[in-house]
Amino acid sequence: MVNSLTARQIRKATNRFVIGTAAMAVACSSIALIPAPAEAVTRNYSCSAGGFTGTIRVDYNQGIGRNASSIIEVSYKINKGSNKGGNKANVGYSDGGTLPIKKFYTGDAGIQDNQWHYLGGSYTRGFGSVAARFVFDKSRASDPSCNVKITF
Repeated sequence: MVNSLTARQIRKATNRFVIGTAAMAVACSSIALIPAPAEAVTRNYSCSAGGFTGTIRVDYNQGIGRNASSIIEVSYKINKGSNKGGNKANVGYSDGGTLPIKKFYTGDAGIQDNQWHYLGGSYTRGFGSVAARFVFDKSRASDPSCNVKITF
């Protein structure tokens, strides 16, 4: 036996299917447009020279492609080991992933007490190189220095 449907019944069923499909597409596209939450990451980068060790700490949100998308804070610390020296070190940080290049610098006021000190932060970056430089303050001797290449 053949089940026969009228043209009106077919149109009614087709309209329900089309409306249901359109509603599902809208719901799915709304979900797809919600960005994934950024993952907060903290990384330390160090270099040493003349018995001193300088460390840069970068707190950032990790974005698409596992790269840093926004920097939350940049800090530094200097361990002077057994060296004599004051608190006139120089710490510089430069991010080429921004235009203009984002730079933080202590001048001659870098503290060498092996504690974390705020250097700068809270900016959005693109792709580009990031580096830091330490010039340590050593009493009655030339000041040793080193560079840190920072990768995200």
